[in-house]
Amino acid sequence: MNKRHIQHTKPVNSVQVRTALLNTLQSCVPLEIDGRNLDEAKLWDILIYSATHHTTSEASCTELQCGCSSNTVREHLNDGLEESRGGVVELEEHLNTALHTQLPDSFLRQLKQRRYDTAIDLVEIAYHGQPSQVEAEVRRGPAKSGTTHRHVYATLAIVHDEQRYELALTFVWADETLVQVVERLLKRAWRFGLRIRRAYCDKGFCSCAVFRWLRRHRVAYVLPVPVRGKALKALRRGDHSYRTRYTFNVHTREAYTTDLVLVRKYRAGRRGKHGVDWLIYAVYAVGAILPQQIHDLYRRRFGIESGYRQLHQVRARTTSQNPAVRLLLVGLALLILNVYLALRRIWLTVRHFGRRTRRLWLTLKRLALMLFRLIEHVYGVCAIEEVAFSTINL
Repeated sequence: MNKRHIQHTKPVNSVQVRTALLNTLQSCVPLEIDGRNLDEAKLWDILIYSATHHTTSEASCTELQCGCSSNTVREHLNDGLEESRGGVVELEEHLNTALHTQLPDSFLRQLKQRRYDTAIDLVEIAYHGQPSQVEAEVRRGPAKSGTTHRHVYATLAIVHDEQRYELALTFVWADETLVQVVERLLKRAWRFGLRIRRAYCDKGFCSCAVFRWLRRHRVAYVLPVPVRGKALKALRRGDHSYRTRYTFNVHTREAYTTDLVLVRKYRAGRRGKHGVDWLIYAVYAVGAILPQQIHDLYRRRFGIESGYRQLHQVRARTTSQNPAVRLLLVGLALLILNVYLALRRIWLTVRHFGRRTRRLWLTLKRLALMLFRLIEHVYGVCAIEEVAFSTINL
């Protein structure tokens, strides 16, 4: 009869996780807060509590016995974070420094030894309000979540050996092009020595200007191409996947010729559909790789998509018009997510059932619950009657 063997790796200490987060935030993102009932450490605890419970700082101040009101937190945040465009850019630099600081030493040692696959994506958060200072704070697009207005953020992450750390974050202004966004992200990555093997970009970056910039800087890319127009639709023919050359914006000054990979996939009843799907990718400097392999390589970046779903699980909510406050909450969520990804490689339980093996990983929900309970233990929680009474008074 087979015996069950359980092997545990190093356990995760919630106190150490909180301490590491506070050290990184206080050293890299100085808010210069020194109030009578509020300092930087307490403010970060309130924001971490809000993020792990995906609620607002007002609700967190109501639930925690932290000795300060939500108005105090809001005033200190608005005083410490400028609403101007310059203030947002300065906060970007601080957040990117924090993202770089918290990367594992093992990853930093390998930067000069290998090239990494990277993913560039856009994160859109619906915004129901007016711009704080300038119209360029809010971008417009198709209706989503009941509005056509949104704050947009672009991120750069690695997709390599089950590692998907977020490396850079930037605020996307309405008056700038996506080429400027890509350039800003890659220059920040190159600044600390990242060497890119391939760049997997979101389909929102599919434009001739982005193609040209990446080719000019010798960055190999794989981008999905939205099927628009008769010329692209006519390429979806035949019984096999294939590779061809295609010119975008033909007969115009913006004409650009690149390689296209067309992948023929059977739906096989997925999502209740049958038949054939054609997936089109624009590629450059990827070598002699088969079309199906191009599709498999691009699928690796889907881990980044799941990472963005996890980002919203640890992102604090706010109704503030201050774009710097909103950027800070997105950056905090990325920092928490990076901590989770680093710990996930350490915390592991392996159960052996004879020849069968089951691996139990640390989940983001469990890590968030650990931080949530620790902060409640540090500050204490208001009684239900007190919470209800304060809510009625508000």
